[in-house]
Amino acid sequence: MVPRPVALVLQYDGGAYAGWQLQPDARTVQGEVEAALARLDRRGPLRVLDLGTGSGALLIALLSELPRAFGVATDRSPAALHLARANAAAHGLADRAGFVACDFGAALAGGFDLVVSNPPYVASADIGTLAPEVRDHDPRLALDGGCDGLAAYRAIAADAGRLLAATGLLVLELGAGQAPAVAALLREAGLDPAEPVPDLAGIPRAIAARHPI
Repeated sequence: MVPRPVALVLQYDGGAYAGWQLQPDARTVQGEVEAALARLDRRGPLRVLDLGTGSGALLIALLSELPRAFGVATDRSPAALHLARANAAAHGLADRAGFVACDFGAALAGGFDLVVSNPPYVASADIGTLAPEVRDHDPRLALDGGCDGLAAYRAIAADAGRLLAATGLLVLELGAGQAPAVAALLREAGLDPAEPVPDLAGIPRAIAARHPI
């Protein structure tokens, strides 16, 4: 097997997760983590939720920056949760992280101060056009966002109002060109989205939302 050449050190074999230790400050999560931390009151204990965690990169990066936080990560893949749990332990965070097998937030109650996700956002018909190092190594579940790439955002938006504490913050990574549609889904779910956060190329790559004041 040849490892995929990205900052997040992971390897996938036949659609199943099999990974090595990751770097919690990898560029693959930097923008979303920064967007969350910039808008978060970090003075007290926090409950953090990572929906569709995959390797656990987002949760681990956030817990590393938030020493008083406890985190929960969900994923549909037991193999992904096994990898995320191992990565959390490797970074000394096992006692501050829990892992739940479910579809995004379907099995959870609310009260989270911060909810984050890097969901699958590639339209099903576009997966074949991805770069080989992504298409041939990443599990299909980690890529396939349904017919329009927005299926995961619909599921997350539907649950976000329940999952967020009254002053909680939702931060989602975006696919290129998806900011208007995702913002509309969040508004339809009763949330108040902020202006998207661009990456270094100026492309909107993260969006935050809260309950309306």
